[in-house]
Amino acid sequence: MTKRSLDLAGAALILLLALPAATVAQSVYAGFGASVPVGDFGDFADTGWLAVAGFGIPVGDAPIQVGAEGFYGQNNHSDVEGDKTNPYGVMGTVLYNVGSDDSIGPYLFGGAGLLVHKFSTEATEGGASESQFGYQAGIGLDIPFGGSVAAWVEARYMGSKDTDFVGFLGGLSVGIG
Repeated sequence: MTKRSLDLAGAALILLLALPAATVAQSVYAGFGASVPVGDFGDFADTGWLAVAGFGIPVGDAPIQVGAEGFYGQNNHSDVEGDKTNPYGVMGTVLYNVGSDDSIGPYLFGGAGLLVHKFSTEATEGGASESQFGYQAGIGLDIPFGGSVAAWVEARYMGSKDTDFVGFLGGLSVGIG
C-alpha cells in the first residue's frame, strides 16, 4: 500500500470514528481563508488558501465545546514554478467561548490530530507526502445573526514537525440542536 493510501485510510478512520459524535452535534461549520507559511515552510512556500469544516458538541452548561474538523489547503512554492504543497488532515478540537451565545464574543480554541504535508511538482511528475502529528491554537470572534446561524472570523496557528502556517479564516456556523 502506498504512503498516500495509508494517509487517506488514516484520515478516513478518524472521520468514521467521529461520525457517531456528529449525530449529536450542536453545531456544524465551514470556513475559508488565507494560509500564510511560517518557519522553514515559509522559506519556500507562498501564501495560499485553507478550507475547514467540522462540528462541535457542547460540554454541559460550560462555555466549552469539543468537536472534530477536517481541513485542506494549498500553497504554491516561490522557488520552482509548478511546485506546491497541500496541507490536509483532521483534528480533534476544544473551544472555549468567552462571550455569550446571543451576542458578539471572542473564543479560544486548540486541537490535535493528523496533518499531512503533500508535496507535488510538475517538473518531475511526482511528489511525496508525509503524515505527522499536528496541532493548532487560535482565537476568533463569533457574530450571531439570530436564530441558529452565526458568522465567525479567526486567526489560527497550525503546525507539525515540518509544516507551520497561520490561517486567517472566515465562515458560517449553524446550530442543529
